[in-house]
Amino acid sequence: MPALSRWTISSGVWLSEHAWMVLLAVVLLALLVRGLLKSPGFTGKLAERASRLPVLGEWLIEAEVGRWASTLSALLAGRVELIRALGLSASAVRMEFLRDRLASVAKAVKGGKTLSAALREHRALNPTGYDLVAVGEASGELPKLLAALAKLYETIGRDRMKRALQLIEPLAIILIGVIVGTIMTAIILAITSINEVPL
Repeated sequence: MPALSRWTISSGVWLSEHAWMVLLAVVLLALLVRGLLKSPGFTGKLAERASRLPVLGEWLIEAEVGRWASTLSALLAGRVELIRALGLSASAVRMEFLRDRLASVAKAVKGGKTLSAALREHRALNPTGYDLVAVGEASGELPKLLAALAKLYETIGRDRMKRALQLIEPLAIILIGVIVGTIMTAIILAITSINEVPL
């Protein structure tokens, strides 16, 4: 019998005989993941590491900045003083490096710089974000422009998610096809090897 067939059949037999062990391992793994996600700081560290990935990283950073802009917009619309609003909105950000940048922005604004100049200096937004904040400062409509910035990042994030799903779907189909094809090939090879009659 070919090695692929032996491996596939033996794996199937082992899983069948030790189903309770597999089930227990899955339950323990699920409980471990749940505990890690509930532990303080783990989600932020995980998001920060994921932010270094090529495609996912930009998406996560834009989502965080969008949340910051939305929070800051709501605070300013509620007549909260700018420096205090910047501190509160920065503390709501989960990624430590981005939180530090936004905290530095608050210090720069407190030192007399405009918000748009401080954001540009600490590279906290993209060029469109700097322009929107500058227009908001000049027109006195900063809360509205920050809300528009949050909406912009939300739209960009939704588009990125659609593109990611369009990429993941065919890859998942190919992966499932390869797995099923390998199992079927192993079974067919086993059947044909059994049916071979030596001359």
